[in-house]
Amino acid sequence: MEESNKILERILELLAKNEARISTNELTSEGDNLLDKAEKEGDEASKKIQSSFDRIHDKLFTFNNMLIAAFLGLSKFPTDEPIFSLWAAILPIVNLIYLMLLEKWQMEIYRHASRRMQWNFTTDVQKYGRMINRQNLRSLLSIITTFGLFVYLVIKILSY
Repeated sequence: MEESNKILERILELLAKNEARISTNELTSEGDNLLDKAEKEGDEASKKIQSSFDRIHDKLFTFNNMLIAAFLGLSKFPTDEPIFSLWAAILPIVNLIYLMLLEKWQMEIYRHASRRMQWNFTTDVQKYGRMINRQNLRSLLSIITTFGLFVYLVIKILSY
C-alpha cells in the first residue's frame, strides 16, 4: 500500500511537471503569435505608407506636367505680350527633375528595405530611419515647390 502511494505521488509529480511544461509551451506559442502579428501589422503599415508616397508623387508628377504645359502655353499667349517669358517654363521643368530624383531616392529606400533580412540591426535600422525621415522632408519640399509654382502661375495670370 505504501509503495502504491509513492507511485501515485510520483505520478502526480510528473503530471504537475507535464502540466507546467504544457502551460509554458502555450504561453510561448501565444507570445510568438503576438510577435508575428505585430510584425505583419508593421509590414502592412510600411507598405501602406510607401503606397501613399507613391500616390502622392504620381499626383505631383501629373500636376507638374500640367504646370509645364501651362507655362509653355502662356509663354506664347497672347502673341503680342505673353504672360510668361519662355524662360519661366524652366521652373516646372526643374521641379520635374526634382520629382524624378525623389522617385530615385524612394527606390533606394525600397531597395534597402528589401534586404531587411541581411541588416546589421545596430546600423541599418538607424540608416533606414534616416532615409525615411529625409524622404519625408523631400516629399514635403516637392509638395511645397509644386504648390508654389501653381500659386506663381495663378498670380501671374490674375495680375496680367
